[in-house]
Amino acid sequence: MPLASEAIAAPDRDSLYDVAIVGGGPAGLVAAAHCRMRGLRSITFEAERFGGQLVTLYPSKPVTNFPAHLDLASGELARRLADQAAHFGADLCEHEAVENIARPDGDPGFLVRSTGRCVRARTVLLALGLGRFLPRRLGLQDEDRFTGHGLVYQLPAREAIVARRALVVGGGDTAVDTAMALKDIVPDVTLVHRRGALRALDHSQERLAKSGVRVLADAEIVELGGDGVLDHVLVSIENQELLEIPADLLLVSVGQVPDLGGLANWDLKLELDGCHLPVHSSMRTAVDGVFAAGDFVLYPGKIKMITTAVAEGSTAAASVERYVRV
Repeated sequence: MPLASEAIAAPDRDSLYDVAIVGGGPAGLVAAAHCRMRGLRSITFEAERFGGQLVTLYPSKPVTNFPAHLDLASGELARRLADQAAHFGADLCEHEAVENIARPDGDPGFLVRSTGRCVRARTVLLALGLGRFLPRRLGLQDEDRFTGHGLVYQLPAREAIVARRALVVGGGDTAVDTAMALKDIVPDVTLVHRRGALRALDHSQERLAKSGVRVLADAEIVELGGDGVLDHVLVSIENQELLEIPADLLLVSVGQVPDLGGLANWDLKLELDGCHLPVHSSMRTAVDGVFAAGDFVLYPGKIKMITTAVAEGSTAAASVERYVRV
């Protein structure tokens, strides 16, 4: 498939947008809504389902740190953000990956080609998150054999959980929230963390202490066991004691491996810092007319939270408006 700018198919007639947003997570969806509220014509592309990590990684995990909501499922939050953007008239293109973005010679705008269309845009707003994800694995010998047979990497739908004894591996907010969500369904839940202290927020740890979830710190799963399906794990405690724990559900929450490989094929000359794109506080990048928001961006003091992505999306929309109104 050709990727050079001259190989991009001709754009649709009357397809000039003020901004083309790439990425349909919280940052992209909020940016789409705010651009429309500012009178800008916007189109948003999402390679998978709208909601980004909220639906692809942990759709049923409760979000407890979003303003005005004490407990809201990630998938429901994603749906509401998409509905809001659609309500204000944003063009939303789901399951439509962007294959190339180029700036033709002598044209101040951009050509954006997706798997379904080619459009012109005055500006581009990148809300890529960290691209598509693969779950970080434990690296155990029998991991493949038990995957889907008791071992999972994201919280299943509530109605699909029939386990009696569950283990969650990880020490961050996602792992802690997942363990507490499971405790409402599964009688026996254990959280296994390889360090002595959890990384989760203090508030989450306070709730965890009251939840009835058993916590094993300085512990690491070293072996999986079962005849066809998982029924126990072997845990090493402080690299000395070995403990066999019955478990018919093992949920691994030790992070994700990001994939931004497709970005390298675009004609945009972006200078990444690892998997991140440096931006100004206005969400402006070093490339004229290109803005960015969400987990993809990097600046001093950056905190990766849904509320941060929402703020960055609205800031980026304001910056886009200033740019196109000049």
